[in-house]
Amino acid sequence: MIEKRWIVILLSILLIILGVIIGFMLFSNITRAENKTVCIYFFYGETCPHCAQEKQFLNSLKSKYPEIELHSFEVYFNKENQKLWENTSKAYGTVASGVPMTFIGNKVFIGFAEGDSKIYDSRYKAYVGYSAIIEETIKEYVNSTGAECPSFQFSNSSSESTSNTGNSSSNSFFTPWESQTTFNEVIMYIAGIIAIVAIVYILLKKFKR
Repeated sequence: MIEKRWIVILLSILLIILGVIIGFMLFSNITRAENKTVCIYFFYGETCPHCAQEKQFLNSLKSKYPEIELHSFEVYFNKENQKLWENTSKAYGTVASGVPMTFIGNKVFIGFAEGDSKIYDSRYKAYVGYSAIIEETIKEYVNSTGAECPSFQFSNSSSESTSNTGNSSSNSFFTPWESQTTFNEVIMYIAGIIAIVAIVYILLKKFKR
């Protein structure tokens, strides 16, 4: 029969290993937050007036939010871009119904207009593309851990990529439902480590008895 003290020692070792794993996760998330970018997939048509307005709007935001990594895809005359548009829409559970269509993090925007109305269309699982709501979404990701690009390879697609960070999104792997690390999660990690240290201390104290 295994002595009680060895059980205590084994439990302590397991808890310490768990603490190291949690610490590593915390460090990884902090590192990712420091190198964050906000990837935007913007699908537009060459002769679409609303697309031209949004394109100018997004370009103007890059000076305000240097984390922005903008990828623009023309879909009227580029079949590869049309295919990418359809695949991206499918991944988000929506359809490539019209342009402009913008993907930021786990949110989709259809159309573009100046305004601040937050309107969600459940049929397309997308928001109406009002300028203030698009900027609000970008700001939310900037203040959290950023938003990676969808995991589709560019292959033959023609992307007008612009970034203030110098990072390329071709190596990014992201699904629209990937959770973003928040401040609350960091607090939970720290609380978990403190709890593990406390448990190990209690067990070791019992062992000394």
